[in-house]
Amino acid sequence: MKTVITIDTGTTNTRVVLWQDYEPVSISKRPIGVRNTAISGNKKELQGAVRESIREVLSKQDGINKDDLVVIASGMITSNLGLVEIPHLKAPVGLSDLAEGMRQVLIPEVFDQPIWFIPGVKNDDQELTPESIVDMDVMRGEEVEAIGAMESLQISKPSLIILPGSHTKIIKTNAQKQIVGSITSMTGEILDLLTKKSVLADSVNEHFIDKIDRNCLILGAQTAEKNGLGRTTFTVRLLGMYTDYNRNQRANYLLGAVLANDLVALKKTCSFNVEADTPVIIIGKPGLRDALKILIEADTDLSEKVYTEEIQDLAGRGAIQIAKGRKIFELSGGKSHEN
Repeated sequence: MKTVITIDTGTTNTRVVLWQDYEPVSISKRPIGVRNTAISGNKKELQGAVRESIREVLSKQDGINKDDLVVIASGMITSNLGLVEIPHLKAPVGLSDLAEGMRQVLIPEVFDQPIWFIPGVKNDDQELTPESIVDMDVMRGEEVEAIGAMESLQISKPSLIILPGSHTKIIKTNAQKQIVGSITSMTGEILDLLTKKSVLADSVNEHFIDKIDRNCLILGAQTAEKNGLGRTTFTVRLLGMYTDYNRNQRANYLLGAVLANDLVALKKTCSFNVEADTPVIIIGKPGLRDALKILIEADTDLSEKVYTEEIQDLAGRGAIQIAKGRKIFELSGGKSHEN
């Protein structure tokens, strides 16, 4: 296999990984993403972050033949705020569709060889109206992670893949290993705001949970489903005033209240069908991942088949699989490109 560099750019961070024999050997991460482009109005910061990250990972490894090097980029880097804008592909989308949709572009300000860019995915957008817009969703980066998950975990039946984070993504896949659709929530971002920049900051000491308290987590979720997020989050303050709930218990209650919104969205979505026996695979670091597992298993309307996984460098693994589908590794390095 050729030496590969994968670039994964999000809203706030860029991660560049050098791979040899399908294993990451050098990593560079910078706190610069497309948000910087939105603020500054130009792409210089993002170009510089990617350029310096590539230079850094290459400097850590000796004897790399640049003629045998393939560079692949995914995520928000293909948005209008990124380096190369590529339109979303419309679901259902599989590995071969993403491979066919890749574009090779030379950006001299970033690297002296062409970079392969992977497009994002959107739900079917027929006849969208303000009333039906909730059925629409888009992703740039998570589609690559979903492909990486299906390949790494050998997922070959209809499943739900959940990627919790600042913006939690719930992705439905089918038996053909295609992405059928997705829904997105701002769970992590809302939780961060409530924890650090609201009246609740004092109730939880501006701090996430120390460890999961199952009962408090479920109570927070059930209360939010009955009374709404706004009312339930305020009761976190009341718990501190009128009960013996400690800081960690209050934080769990708050976490459950916020995560309840994801469960409601999942149960009510028309973006894809959710069958009661559909396996759910939650991929990520402990915390949101394990809390979601508990809440889904406790909800009688959702699947009992819930699994948790932590896969390092998932975006890079997916990008490499998609590049293999395009037979990029069989091409001579860096010969053709678009300007």
